[in-house]
Amino acid sequence: MWFEQFYSGMITMAWVAGACYMSYPFNKWDVGRHYRRDYCTPARVALSQRDHRLTGNQYVVKGLEGIPEAQ
Repeated sequence: MWFEQFYSGMITMAWVAGACYMSYPFNKWDVGRHYRRDYCTPARVALSQRDHRLTGNQYVVKGLEGIPEAQ
């Protein structure tokens, strides 16, 4: 019947929503922010790629001292 499908759909949506929103408390506890890294703009993506290229890890941020001098 239709109500059996309604309940299973609600349970499925609750599990999906739980999986989406469970990252918030763990990220807040681990790194102190809601999200690990913000990729909303192309400039932020370029900065992440730069950090990965300079340090080998996108979560280790280097400033100007991390950029090698031109010869």
